[in-house]
Amino acid sequence: MEACSPQWQERLSAWFDGEVQAHEQQAVAHHLSRCAGCAREAARYASLRQALRAEGSAEQQVPPELEERVTRLVTRPRPSFPRRRLAAGLAAVLASVGVLWTSWPSGMNEALAMDLERHHLKAFSRIAPCEFESSDPAEVKAWVEREVGYPVDVPVVPGATLLGARRCRLHGKLSASLLYRHEEGKAMTLFLPLPGSAAAQEAARFAGDGPRCTQGPVGERICVLPGGGERAALAVSEMEPAVLLAALARLSP
Repeated sequence: MEACSPQWQERLSAWFDGEVQAHEQQAVAHHLSRCAGCAREAARYASLRQALRAEGSAEQQVPPELEERVTRLVTRPRPSFPRRRLAAGLAAVLASVGVLWTSWPSGMNEALAMDLERHHLKAFSRIAPCEFESSDPAEVKAWVEREVGYPVDVPVVPGATLLGARRCRLHGKLSASLLYRHEEGKAMTLFLPLPGSAAAQEAARFAGDGPRCTQGPVGERICVLPGGGERAALAVSEMEPAVLLAALARLSP
């Protein structure tokens, strides 16, 4: 996440939720005009809100002029070669190691993809992203299994720190999510839906013989590793698919 401070990360989260008054919206707009990091973070929220509205979500309205300002402020550097060539090159590299890459829209269930992005972005928009904080896989495993009622694997991911876990709902079913932060500060969530649940079945169907990666409606990378018995694990992050696949590979077969 790219906000300039934990306090501003929390304020942007409240702005996204429609929990700020008019004078606070003005303060947010003023800050965004001067802070490129917070502007990029706000743009991610704006994209997520747009996707949720398209799905019929009843989000509170944010003044369109503020969203316009955020869009104008976000000026990411453009590559010197066409985006299509970059996507084609990435697809070729992934295909060479047996990974299927699809851009959005893809074969993944849209509601599931948006759920994954929303839970990931919302968790890391908080000062404390986890419901249960611990870097000890055994402690996290015990908490998760007690809360969700099914066994999970909590992997040690090289180059990343385990922050803890949260409960979430995927397709309306209680599910486990594990939160990590990589050395460069980028966030990653591993989702472990209940085996046999609608989310696990949708993910496994998308992955096929897998693994398979895609880019969600908001732009986060989503990778799926199918397992036997209608099981699947999913990783979500802004990082490259290879990093997500390496994390999924640490899960027990």
